[in-house]
Parts: sequence; structure tokens; C-alpha cells
Amino acid sequence: MSKIGDPPLYVLIGDPFLCEEKRKEILAVLEKKWGSPFPVTVHRADEIAISNLLAEARTLPFLASAQAICLRDSNQLGKDDLAVLDGYFKTPHPQSFFIFEAESLDKNHLLLEWGRRAKQLFFLEPESGKMVARFIREKLKQADKRITAEAQKLLEARVGEAFLFLDSLLDQLILYTGSKQEIEVSDLEALDERINTLEGDDLLEAMAQRKVGLALEALNDLLESNFRDFPSVAGLLHWQLRRFWEAKRLQSEGIDDREIALGLRLSPARAGSFFSHLRRFSLRELEQILEGFFDLDWRLKTGRSDGRYEIERWLISAMG
Repeated sequence: MSKIGDPPLYVLIGDPFLCEEKRKEILAVLEKKWGSPFPVTVHRADEIAISNLLAEARTLPFLASAQAICLRDSNQLGKDDLAVLDGYFKTPHPQSFFIFEAESLDKNHLLLEWGRRAKQLFFLEPESGKMVARFIREKLKQADKRITAEAQKLLEARVGEAFLFLDSLLDQLILYTGSKQEIEVSDLEALDERINTLEGDDLLEAMAQRKVGLALEALNDLLESNFRDFPSVAGLLHWQLRRFWEAKRLQSEGIDDREIALGLRLSPARAGSFFSHLRRFSLRELEQILEGFFDLDWRLKTGRSDGRYEIERWLISAMG
């Protein structure tokens, strides 16, 4: 049994989208308390050595009075890593706040013990339809917009339980509809058409063929044609790749391409190239590509680094 007292940490367990929203809430509170600059770093547990993580935690960045270190997929931490962290949290840096995130943990996992002792353990499980509907309403209300019942039903069907993609999708709807206050089914369909014209066949083809140089050139062309609007282009690509994932999942369940095209509202002219690109990706590849949007979306929205660099980094990583 660990003898941790009151460590500066938070443990978030549950749906990745809900973990991200809770993380934002925690960071806002911490930044308000400690002031700016308040540096935040986000790592995956299987991509950083614990020694490097603790070196980061023991020294605050220049001019910062506190910092936050977020560790996603914390369930990937091994026994040795947990033992090292356990030792650190007995005498932690009081202004280095850890946020551990995982979709699930074994009931006796050490992270659960730490979270309980710190009184900062959060289980974040969605109520599916209710959660989606509430988030849609609140997000649109903030933008002084509303949505028709039919359009909301279609939007909820598109998202399913993929909460991770909902925020980006709504951002695109808000941006696309401009000053219009009520979002209708026709707006969703029109945005689909815009995605079809802006998605960048050259980019998707280069990604499918794993041609990094060509992909970067195609990405540059896409950005330039959209006035270097990095969040908007990222959101459009995000939505299109989400549709790829959905189509691939349906194919794996034996659904006919014609039926999939109808469900995704693909025009006959668009369906051919859509399924041609789709054949070049496996379901797991699309899942990994979409997972990368989690960090990309956060970095672009917080403006913590250059937009072009972040999108290019995501693209290179997505191509393996």
C-alpha cells in the first residue's frame, strides 16, 4: 500500500471525449489560481520514458509558477513505471500537477489509490443520447444558434457514441452557417458537399500510398486554397476521415457499399473516389489516424504552437 499523502494529481477514467472536457475544466481552474504562463504538456504513456517525465515535473519552466503534465492512456503504464511514480509522489513538486487519463483501469490499479487519496478521482461515463443532445444544445447556445429536431436527429446519428469527434463537427457547422441562427438538415447536407470539394483527393491518395512528400504538397495546396485557416481545414479533414472510419466499420459488418453511400449521403459522382480511397486503409489505420486528432485539435484551439507545424506533424504521424 502506497503512503502518498495529498499529491498534486488528478485521475480521469472513462470516455476520451469526457476526459478531455474534464481536463479542460481542471486546467482552467489551475490557471486561474496560479496565473499565466501556465505551461501544459500532453503525453501518451507509451511514448515517453518515466525518467523524462519526472525530470520535466521536478523543474518548472522559466517564469512559470506552476505547470500541468497530462498523461493519456495511463493504463499503459507498467509496474516498474508505477513504482517509480509512486516514489516520486511521496515527495512531489507541489506546483507540478499531473492529470492521468485512461478509458478503464483494473479495480486494484495504483492510479485509483492515488486518485482517492488526492480526492481527485473522476469516473466519466456518458449517458449516450442524453450526453450528445445536451452537448449539442449547449455548444450551439454559446454561438447563439439553435438546431431543428430533424437536423439534431441526423447529427446524433452521425456521431453515434464517438464523443471525441462531436466538438470538431459542431465547430464546422457553426463556422459554415455564419450568421444564420437555426441549423437545418439542408445545412448539414451543404457542409457535406463542401467537405467533398475541400477534402483534397490528392492528399487522401498520397496518404493511402504512404507518399509523405506528395502528401505534404497536397496539404499545402489545401491550406493555401483555404486562406491558411488551420482549424477549419483540420476540422474538415477530421469529419471526412471520421466518415471513412464509419464506412470501413460498416464494410467489416458486411454492409453493401451502395447502402453505405446512401447512409452517408454520398452523391453518385463522389461515391466512386470515396470507396477507391477507402480500400487503401484498414479499420485500425483509420482509428489510429483519428486518435491523432485528439492532440491536434487541442493544440490548434489553444494556439500553443504553429498551426502548419501541428497539421504537418499529425500528417506524418498518420502515415506511419
